[in-house]
Amino acid sequence: MRSTDLPRIIAALKEPIQLFVRDSRVRVSLLINRSGQVLAQHGFTSSYEVMNVASLAAAAHASSRALADITQSGGWTHLHHAGERHELFLAPLGTPVEPLILVTIFDSESSLGLVQLFFHQLADRVSGLPELQSARASADQKSFEHDLEAGVERAFGTRRDA
Repeated sequence: MRSTDLPRIIAALKEPIQLFVRDSRVRVSLLINRSGQVLAQHGFTSSYEVMNVASLAAAAHASSRALADITQSGGWTHLHHAGERHELFLAPLGTPVEPLILVTIFDSESSLGLVQLFFHQLADRVSGLPELQSARASADQKSFEHDLEAGVERAFGTRRDA
């Protein structure tokens, strides 16, 4: 998404992400686009951490889509990894402008069922946001890189004047 659209989109996504985090009782949550551009986050303490998770999540999403295409299995609903103490949930959600990806980490205070339930509510809220109806994708490589960096800066409130 273009950096000119980000202030409106990030502001609009703040409440839906806060509701999702509160209701699902997750620890960490990140909403990105397919390119890894950060649109909303909760629970991360550094932008370095966010950039790593965002780029890995975008790569995991792209890999899963490619595997689904190769195996002709259609799309996927989510990826889930259960570790010893933490679990990871990664899922795409459709919007009018482009698909977004939710990445969330949770522990025993939540469950996969709760995360899935509130993910579907989040997806409904986000897909209906008027701010996403008119947003535009980045047009070229230079603007893409600028827009990608602007997402992290705005999500952390550290935006430098361009």
